[in-house]
Amino acid sequence: MTEHSKVRAKSVQTKSDEPTSDVSDVPVFRRIGIITKPYADQPIKRVFQKLIKLLDQMGIDWALEQSCDNPVHQLPVTRFDRDQPDCDLIIVLGGDGTLLNAARTLSQWNIPLMGVNLGRLGFLVDILPSDLKLYLEAMLRGHYVEDRRFLLEGTLMRGETRLLHAIALNDITFKMRDPARMVEFDMFINGVLLNHQRSDGVVICTPTGSTAYALSAGGPLIAPDLPAIGIVSICPHTLSYRPIVVSAQHVIEITPKPQSRGGGVMSFDGQINHPLDVGDTLVIRRHDHDIRLIHPCNHDYYALLRTKLCWAEQTG
Repeated sequence: MTEHSKVRAKSVQTKSDEPTSDVSDVPVFRRIGIITKPYADQPIKRVFQKLIKLLDQMGIDWALEQSCDNPVHQLPVTRFDRDQPDCDLIIVLGGDGTLLNAARTLSQWNIPLMGVNLGRLGFLVDILPSDLKLYLEAMLRGHYVEDRRFLLEGTLMRGETRLLHAIALNDITFKMRDPARMVEFDMFINGVLLNHQRSDGVVICTPTGSTAYALSAGGPLIAPDLPAIGIVSICPHTLSYRPIVVSAQHVIEITPKPQSRGGGVMSFDGQINHPLDVGDTLVIRRHDHDIRLIHPCNHDYYALLRTKLCWAEQTG
């Protein structure tokens, strides 16, 4: 195992899906925080009720994040604050976007995240609602695999002035503001010019984000335990351009050129957006804090790829 992927418990799941005897009967997580996707609907309500029933049966305290809608209005709930999360574990009910938001806001606290998939694709929130009861009790008692993922941070500089600082788990992108025009920019790695580029933009991604926008733009899949950053151009105006994978220790800078008439916009995980104008510099580097994801012990990243990307489909 590398430093980015660690096993929390060495127990092996049996065929009956029960934890083996070396897993404690005492829950290792005593207070659970719950984050739900916005606009609670019937599926959220059903899974939320199922989750809190299981937690109550195990005698585990739980709290709903203070900005989340209460899926069961008649049920009084305790709340927790992301700025001071007094939780041992955060369970996310939603899609990958909900977990991306949680990861950005909670990374500094070193609290593990567990995702229940109520979205569409589910690369990060990998537990199906139908499997929640099957896995939850064992995982809360220490029967899980822990997966560490690094984030990126981007700083927008205008001369010596810092205009914006934000982080991303998937990617930081720079794109044209005017859809009818390309952007033109210089890109540097560790202060050394990489290229002058005319394109629709560029995606700077983590291994986690290599299955997101970067994949659609033709980028490579990067194993999640590899400390590397992907640089993927979006529709480059040159046939020779290819995606590049560099060390996660490198610092990447993007500077729009004066002839980039359409202007550009930068985006963090597609959720935080800000203009990037001529004279500005976007500086991207690895963030100081990683996030911790926990999965059932039968979690298999490559099986996930086969399923989500339909690699196992038969033809003919």
